[in-house]
Amino acid sequence: MRVTWLGHASVLVEMDEVIFITDPIFSQRASPVQFLGPKRFRGPPCTVSELPKIDAVLISHDHYDHLDYLTVMSLNARFGSELRWFVPLGLLDWMQKYGCENVIELDWWGENCIPGHDAVTFVFTPAQHWCKRTATDENKVLWGSWSVLGPWNRFFFAGDTGYCIAFEEIGKRFGPFDLAAIPIGAYEPR
Repeated sequence: MRVTWLGHASVLVEMDEVIFITDPIFSQRASPVQFLGPKRFRGPPCTVSELPKIDAVLISHDHYDHLDYLTVMSLNARFGSELRWFVPLGLLDWMQKYGCENVIELDWWGENCIPGHDAVTFVFTPAQHWCKRTATDENKVLWGSWSVLGPWNRFFFAGDTGYCIAFEEIGKRFGPFDLAAIPIGAYEPR
C-alpha cells in the first residue's frame, strides 16, 4: 500500500491494484465561491492533471472542505465515466447535476466495488458528524467513513468525525486495518 497525503482530508491511496482518492479538494478555498471562505494554509502538492489514473473517489459528506465543486469538475473532465464515485446516500442527484456518470450512492454498511477490480470492496461506514451545503438542506445527505477491504490490505478513512461507538463495530466487522486516516479535532465533543 502506498499513501500520499494531499492536504486536509484528501489522501491518494494505491492499494491492491486500485488507486483512489478521498474527499479531494484542489481549490484554494473551501467555499461555494473562490473569493470568500476558508483559505488553504498551503496549496495542494499537485494539480488534477498531475495525478495518476484514478479508479475511484470516496466522498465522506457534503461540506465544502470535503466536496469541492471545482475539483469534482476537474476530476470529471480528466477521467470521465471511467472514474467511479462512491458517495453517501442523498448525494447522487448533486453528482449527476455536475456531469458525473459513474456514481454509486451508499447507505451506512452498504458496499460496492469497481468493475474489473472485484477483489477490493468499498464499504460506507458510520461516523459522528452531519451534512449541510445550503441554508435549507441540513442532514438531507448522509455522512460517514469508508472501509476499503482488499485481498492484501485494509484501509479506513474516517472523514470528519468525533469518536463514536460505531467505530467498535467497524473494527469488529472489518479490522484490523493496515492504515487509518483519522482527522484531528474535527469538532467537539469527542
